[in-house]
Amino acid sequence: MNDLTPEPDERDEDDSVEVESVEMEASPGDSAEDSVEFEDSVEFEVLEWSGQSRSLLDSMLTAQDITHIWQGTTLIVSPRDERVTEELIDVVSQTATRGLDVDRTRAVYEVGEWSAAMQTSLADALTVAELPFEWDDHGDLVVYEEDEERVDEILDSMPDPDDPDVGDLEGVDVQSTLSRLWEATGALAKRPADADGVLGAIESANQLEQIALPFGFEAAVWRDVVRKAMALRAALESDDEADQLSDEDLIEGCAELHSQLRRFI
Repeated sequence: MNDLTPEPDERDEDDSVEVESVEMEASPGDSAEDSVEFEDSVEFEVLEWSGQSRSLLDSMLTAQDITHIWQGTTLIVSPRDERVTEELIDVVSQTATRGLDVDRTRAVYEVGEWSAAMQTSLADALTVAELPFEWDDHGDLVVYEEDEERVDEILDSMPDPDDPDVGDLEGVDVQSTLSRLWEATGALAKRPADADGVLGAIESANQLEQIALPFGFEAAVWRDVVRKAMALRAALESDDEADQLSDEDLIEGCAELHSQLRRFI
């Protein structure tokens, strides 16, 4: 459901993905533990995607127990997993960001430890300023070197991430917060008006957006979960009928998020 998918930092102008069927033979001497091999395979080319978008797709494939390998920006799966892979690619394509030009000098800002709320605010400011950017595997900001001065100005105008009133919630149990959100989405997927589910989803989202990237989480995956939780909160809290979700959409979105959270519980 689109309402609960993450908002784009910078939308790709071309969401198309090339698909090609190929045959692959096992390499002599390779064991199952050493590599993934397919007698027949299907290739998906995602050259234009940023590393963050590819990382998100990789995590979604892993969560679905889909065996896959990467050869650069080419994703390879078994033909039996082609349909499910296409569905996951369609989901990521809705918010896929274009990667920066590898031939241009880039600069990295270490903001991976910032809370999701701070990173979202930064992404919004960069988007308004029309400055291309992406997030690396550590959740750090990557921009073109030539834009450093303008990026510095944006960072200088933002709150101090070390300010205790702005920073992450020390002492918050990430696991228990995710568990509560998992329980809340499970309840709402069955009963959209469940009072405990609504309260649990809202309070969990409030906490998650203030927590910096937890140890052991991939940046893209963490940001995806937090953004979906924030989108769900916005839908539940809104008094504007235009922003509210139908029971059917709410059930579908909560069921999807509930399923995604299962791997962390």
